[in-house]
Amino acid sequence: MSNLKYRADIDGLRAIAVLMVVLFHMNADWIPGGFIGVDIFFVISGYIITSAIYPQIVNKEFSFNQFYVKRIKRILPLFYLVAMTSLVFAYWLYTPNDFMGFADSLRYASTFIANVYFEKHSGYFAPTSETLPLLHTWSLSIEEQFYFVWPMVLILAARYLNSRFFWGVMSATLVGFIGYSEYMARLGDSSGYYLIQSRAFELLMGALLAIMVYPKSQNSRELPRGFYHFTGIVGMVSLVWLSFSLNESDVFPGIHALFVTIASALVIVSGTSKTSTISYVLSLRPMVLIGRLSYSLYLWHWPVLAFYRYYFISFTIVDAIICGVITVILSFASWLWVENPLRHAQIGKRWVYLFYLILPIGCSVVIAKQIVAQDGYPTRFSDSVQAIFSQSAYTFDDNKNHRMQIVDSYPFESPVIGDIEQPITAYIWGDSHAGHFRSFVDVLGKQEGFAALFGGLGGCPPVIGSDLIKHGKPEQKCSERNNEIALKLAELKPDVVFLAGRWTMYVETTRSVGEKGSRVYLGDETDYSESIDNSRRAFKEGLERTIKHLVEAGIKPILFEQVPDY
Repeated sequence: MSNLKYRADIDGLRAIAVLMVVLFHMNADWIPGGFIGVDIFFVISGYIITSAIYPQIVNKEFSFNQFYVKRIKRILPLFYLVAMTSLVFAYWLYTPNDFMGFADSLRYASTFIANVYFEKHSGYFAPTSETLPLLHTWSLSIEEQFYFVWPMVLILAARYLNSRFFWGVMSATLVGFIGYSEYMARLGDSSGYYLIQSRAFELLMGALLAIMVYPKSQNSRELPRGFYHFTGIVGMVSLVWLSFSLNESDVFPGIHALFVTIASALVIVSGTSKTSTISYVLSLRPMVLIGRLSYSLYLWHWPVLAFYRYYFISFTIVDAIICGVITVILSFASWLWVENPLRHAQIGKRWVYLFYLILPIGCSVVIAKQIVAQDGYPTRFSDSVQAIFSQSAYTFDDNKNHRMQIVDSYPFESPVIGDIEQPITAYIWGDSHAGHFRSFVDVLGKQEGFAALFGGLGGCPPVIGSDLIKHGKPEQKCSERNNEIALKLAELKPDVVFLAGRWTMYVETTRSVGEKGSRVYLGDETDYSESIDNSRRAFKEGLERTIKHLVEAGIKPILFEQVPDY
């Protein structure tokens, strides 16, 4: 069977990608677009996988069995080592609710659909995104889903399509995926970030590039040496520039990811000539070593950061250095003693499926279900701590996000707090920070003899008529949800409505005073310009409208002061 020729420069490109991602996750302000490293990985994966299987398919030597055995041996041993290590630390550190959230993510990640899970459970009241140890496996799941589909696509294409029709279909498909990705990114929906439909064009472009440079392809041709120098320099400079210029507030993936994809493809093309300057630099031994460790570095760095942040809360440059050292040690050790030995172990195919795939998946799913069934094992903690966990205000299932549900009819589906035997006479309305007050209102309701509900939407202040602005346009989800709540409150007529929110985020347009990163702007039909002054105006006028609406409905509004940021 055809063997893929090793390219040191691609390991060097992997090094660039993983360093971008790790530095970004360590809050390195000077590389706000470091998240593009994941997109570079997607292009590399599409290219490498297709370079390996396309010649086999053309020569009718391809074996699904051999392909999946290689993928399983390459990916799963280290993944399950990281997952089980994370399980141990989650058991040791996490509260019962957070432990159940981890268990759910483990079940989905183990069955290659982590991206589907995190698309639905990336809200504030799940353990925060920075403390979800398996959050980064969403990208791994996308690659695994690609492995399930792409070989069959190539086989069918080789059997039924001529070259011209194949390229026509692939070009149309590529354009379609790019358009879909841009559309979903502009909607701001999390599915536009996590699901394979929005990332497929990155993998596909890498895959089509591999077919184009395949030596026996009719599309291959000899090009001047200067071409490879030029493409390499343009591609690498573009990647560096994009990592410095993009940030979380930009529309992504979409067209911005297309720029990353094209730049990555240019670097890969330049490496097909050993005379390329960029290829030479990427092939230097330090770059190659980091590249070979890239999978280990990627899998280990995020759980290290997640558990560290969960335990210590604050995160300084010293903490980043500590986490970096721990990540390097774990990565090198696992690469040396787990990843490489198990990848190259001479073992029968059926045993690979059994010990590398079936048993680990089965064990992970069973363990995850047991954790949830046991309510996160609160018995891990002392009796006094368990007493806190047993309070009704704590035991809501955060992962179902009840507090954010607004329904079309009474009664509301969000859980009742306070004295549940009494009529509902209070309501908590706000963004995700409103949930911090549920315990207080729950205890107060039990003491004073009233019941309460709460609702709202994460990231949306409880103000009527104002909306978050993204790329110069209103997102509308906030105004629509708040209008719905206002109508329901007019029907329900509780005695009191508690208004709660992360007020500084809307007044200062940052998530915390002095915090760097993407801005959060408010606007209304009067003005949707993205400025601090307009955001403050829209917030003030929206809050005034809200209070007026409540008072006219005979409801007493009470504003909670913002909970501390840390």
